[in-house]
Amino acid sequence: MQIFLALPGKMLYIFRMRILVVRFSALGDVVLVTPLFQKIKARYPKCHLDFLTDMKFQSLFSNDPHIDSIIPYNIAEETPANLLRLIGKIRGRNYDYIIDVHLIPRSLLILFLGKAIVRRRINKYTRQRRRMVASCKQEKIPHVVDRYLETINGKNSNRYRPKIYFEEWEIEEIRKGMNGIKDSRKIVGFSPGASKKTKIWEIDKLRKLAQSLIFDHELFIIFLGNKNEIPLIAEISKALDSRFLNLAGKTDPRQLALYLHACDVLFTTDSGPMHIAVAAGTPVVAVFGPTVEAFGFSPYDERSVVISKQLPCRPCSLHGRDSCPLGHHNCLKLIDVNEVKDMILGCLKVV
Repeated sequence: MQIFLALPGKMLYIFRMRILVVRFSALGDVVLVTPLFQKIKARYPKCHLDFLTDMKFQSLFSNDPHIDSIIPYNIAEETPANLLRLIGKIRGRNYDYIIDVHLIPRSLLILFLGKAIVRRRINKYTRQRRRMVASCKQEKIPHVVDRYLETINGKNSNRYRPKIYFEEWEIEEIRKGMNGIKDSRKIVGFSPGASKKTKIWEIDKLRKLAQSLIFDHELFIIFLGNKNEIPLIAEISKALDSRFLNLAGKTDPRQLALYLHACDVLFTTDSGPMHIAVAAGTPVVAVFGPTVEAFGFSPYDERSVVISKQLPCRPCSLHGRDSCPLGHHNCLKLIDVNEVKDMILGCLKVV
């Protein structure tokens, strides 16, 4: 709790308000919490702010000036005993606020057993999003960043934006490594994968786009993806010459953010790297298929572009599927290579 002692001409803080924000995953979602950190510190500049997240994302926040400490939790090795120890640790810190912006069983346990004076949780607009899927009609609901910001009182501001903070030496290290292979060409990040197959564009079009960017427009490509996406990226890149760098399966979250920061634009799907790029300061061109911007997970950035087709069957799911329920996958098949390429080139002109 934040308590003040008034003295002549002075205001002294005796105790600092303690606030805990909870979001364990996923890659893009955790970074979209950063505007909430900014708002909390703007409203309560003297508070002690902790962030509880999966330990594999800890490095993304190591330099965030708004966070006083990160509480890493190893979800991969979770046991009931480990979870109980975590809850005991949270209870021992005597938080004034616990803010749950995840709303899963684990985070709800922490919210209600964490012994905080004030408990807040995000409105996920789940009913509205499910209604959109059931009816294939889009509704207007707030972006997820704005939903995060709603969990703390006070006026929102346009200055609250997703942001990853880097050290200058990290940026310089990436820059030096790139200078030897890309010459003076602009860099296009290429992150074609996604958690569900229906969110991934056709392999033929991905290959044609990469070839055109390299051969027709003299651009340099950095392929980015997790280990599961190595075969997809190998298939795309096999017809290319040496004017690309394949980092699929080779980066941790912070390295991914640093390479995205080095890119001039990112081409991607509705996926985590899309949000990491925005937080790293890089504009995005994203193709959306079964999911829609109205869900509130589009790039939180005025420079970025989402390419999609308005069809009576969209949206067909909340997070994508492994196959199109109608068998045609027109939501992505109708997106043309030149349409995407032109958007990428347009973003490069304003970078």
